Amino acid sequence: MRGNVNRTLKIILLIACIMSISLSTVSAPELEYRVDSSELTVYRDGLVHVTQVLTVNETFPSVSLRLLAPSIENIIAVDENDTFLDYEVGGSNMTIFTLGARRVLLEYDTASLTEKEAGVWTLILSAPYNVSVHLPEDSTIIYLNEMPDSISMEDGRISLSLSPGNWEISYVLSTVPFRVSDLIVNPTEVEAGKEITISARVTNIGEVEGSYTVILKINQTIENTETITLAGKTSTTVGFKVVKKDAGMYSVELAGLKGSFSVKPAPTTVSIPIEYATVAAIGAIAVGFLLLRRRAPSAEKILKKHIDLRQEDKEVIQFIAEKGGRVLESELRERFQEMPRTTLWRLVRRLEKMEIVSVKKVGLQNQIELRK
Repeated sequence: MRGNVNRTLKIILLIACIMSISLSTVSAPELEYRVDSSELTVYRDGLVHVTQVLTVNETFPSVSLRLLAPSIENIIAVDENDTFLDYEVGGSNMTIFTLGARRVLLEYDTASLTEKEAGVWTLILSAPYNVSVHLPEDSTIIYLNEMPDSISMEDGRISLSLSPGNWEISYVLSTVPFRVSDLIVNPTEVEAGKEITISARVTNIGEVEGSYTVILKINQTIENTETITLAGKTSTTVGFKVVKKDAGMYSVELAGLKGSFSVKPAPTTVSIPIEYATVAAIGAIAVGFLLLRRRAPSAEKILKKHIDLRQEDKEVIQFIAEKGGRVLESELRERFQEMPRTTLWRLVRRLEKMEIVSVKKVGLQNQIELRK
């Protein structure tokens, strides 16, 4: 009798073990994988890029994963060796054929998680596990249906850590984000009326093309503006030419960047009206002409007065008159080289006695000058 009882207990224990093994086998699919991280990067046009890292059970040939969006594209699934894995998508589920992989990196894009109305974007998400969300650059949250685990700012983006559950996040975007840097004022000191170049580098730090108006202020007053259009992640240099006529210090402000330059007075110049300048020029010419006439007696007048002069006398008088009324003895000798030196000197002395010329020493030479 006791042996029958022992046999019955053994059978019961055996059945319990078999049931335990069966139950473990039934729950095994829950251990196919573990979601280590899920990140959603939201772009300005509403597109969401999903990146997930899974640890998978290498004994399973495939894993079935619930997707975060019903419609996805640009799918990439690779294992720890960066080997591409095959997959199948059915509705909101994906089957990845891991074939012994231990780790899977899954990436895809979706436009079905966001919607826009009256300029307000809303991200609607049903998260079965913890998710990190990165909103577009320069966005402002205006509504949250629940408080996230954390909110932070990373690289100009708002980042939120969300626990499993249903989420609704509304946000608005500012204008396309631009950054202005490297302000240069050249030169920093000029004379009044001279040109100054003020330049800066403008960068579209967003993902899409946009326009930006650069405003230059001088002494807190708008001096000039320029509107530029740049593709995402591109830069250009914007320059302005400035001319100031008044001396002094000038402050420069361009998109929050500040500088300065100074203007000093231009060199003083005397400006004479054209009519006065013309009269002055005519007067100078007249005075010069009178002085010339005074300095250079008319040879014709002398020759008319002394009709008995010899031909060589007339030629000497004419030459002296052409030279302004006075010459050096050496100039006479050079001009009248065919005439012997003694003969030329007697001619000069004869004209001196006739009071036509006067002779005086200038340095080591004799100067002969027509009398007035």
